[in-house]
Amino acid sequence: MPREEYIRYRTSDGSELTAFQATPDTPYKSAVIVIHEIFGITEFIKNTTKRLAGLGYLAIAPNLYSRNASVFTEQNIAGIMRRFWSLPPERRADPKAINELMSTLSQTEREIVQELAINRETTEERMVRDIVDTHNYVKSTYRVERMGIIGFCMGGGLAFEASTRAPFDASVIYYGRNPRNINDIAKIKGAILTIYASEDPAINQGIPDLIKAVLTHKPRFEMAFYPGTYHAFATEGGPAYNEVAAKDAWERTVNFFRKHLG
Repeated sequence: MPREEYIRYRTSDGSELTAFQATPDTPYKSAVIVIHEIFGITEFIKNTTKRLAGLGYLAIAPNLYSRNASVFTEQNIAGIMRRFWSLPPERRADPKAINELMSTLSQTEREIVQELAINRETTEERMVRDIVDTHNYVKSTYRVERMGIIGFCMGGGLAFEASTRAPFDASVIYYGRNPRNINDIAKIKGAILTIYASEDPAINQGIPDLIKAVLTHKPRFEMAFYPGTYHAFATEGGPAYNEVAAKDAWERTVNFFRKHLG
C-alpha cells in the first residue's frame, strides 16, 4: 500500500504550500504532479494521487489554495460556485450582474468570487508559478528521472500552461483550457494527451486552435474525445460522472504514463 501524508514546502515567493503525497512501497524513478479542480484537494483528487502511487509513481497533489486554505475549502467554493453558475452564461462576465451577486454575499464568499471569477487570470498565474515550483521541489528533493503532470477541469488548464514552462516528460490534460498563448505549445518538452467531453462548449471552442498549433509545432500529441459526455465526466461522485468514459480515459492515461514515464 502506498504511504499517504501531507507535506509542506516553500515556493519561490517564500510562501508555504501544502500537498497531499502518496509514495509507492517499491522503488520509483518517476513522479506525477496532480492538479486539482476548482474545488481543491477533494476525495477524487486524493484517490487519483493514490492510484498513481499504486502504479509505482511518486504522486503529489499541491493545494493551490494553501495560502488561504481556511477560506478556500471545498464546501465554501462549491456553495459560491453554485450561486455564480446560477447566473446565465452571458451574465457571468457582466459587472452589473456580478455586483448584484456580490451584494448578497458574506465576506468569505466575496473573497472566493474575487479570487476565482473577477481576478481569475491573476489567480491562475500564481497557481501556475506554484506548479512550476512544485516541479522544481520534486526534482531536487526526490531525484526522480522523469516527471509527469495530470490536471482536471481548471487544473487541466493550469497543467497545460505549466507544461509550457517546466520540462515535464508527459502531460495529461482532462478537459482543460489551452495555454494562454497557443504558440507556447512549441515550448512543451514532453508528450501531451488531451481528453475532452463532447458536450463541453466552453472548453471545446479551443480545440480548432489547439489542432492548428499542433500541426504547426508538431509536439508528441494524442487526443481522446468522448461522445455523449459532459465536463468533469471523470470525477467520481460528481453530477457529470460517466463510468464507461471515465474508465476508458483512465486506461488511456495509465498507458500514456507507462509509455513516457516508464
